Amino acid sequence: MKTSEERRAWAMLSCRKAQIRLTPIREAILSFLARRRQPASLEMISQADGIRDQCDSTTVYRTLMLFKQAELARPVGMPRKASYFVLNAPGNSAHFLICRDCGSVAELPLPDPLLAEIRRLASARGFSPAPADCEVQGLCGNCLAVRKTQILPSKLTVCVKTPNVTRL
Repeated sequence: MKTSEERRAWAMLSCRKAQIRLTPIREAILSFLARRRQPASLEMISQADGIRDQCDSTTVYRTLMLFKQAELARPVGMPRKASYFVLNAPGNSAHFLICRDCGSVAELPLPDPLLAEIRRLASARGFSPAPADCEVQGLCGNCLAVRKTQILPSKLTVCVKTPNVTRL
């Protein structure tokens, strides 16, 4: 499923099959997620067109939990425990590089042989074959460059104050 319209159609059909009632807010959330290839925060989803001013973030969060339970969406592990979500459409790459410092996200295309090996290793350990989702956390190039220019706390010089001595 390459296009956002294909992902949206899959999500709508999956809701019908799972007997999830499609309210206008639920449709708007699915449409928003279908247009995005990268994870979106709860705040981003809550402020999207068709959602903003129609419901509060609690309703959006509960809807996302419903979609998670139905495997329509999945949470993505982000630094600082923020909740980010991505549509779980079949055939979509759901692999990401996530910066621990700034939280930037980049899609990580994995070759099919690597994905097949991950599934094989999982099956060998008794896990049922499921779509493999890979999230690699580290430092993006910008944050790494900033870190290289910073002086680490252990390298700082220590200033020792001398006691005030009055000389006569």
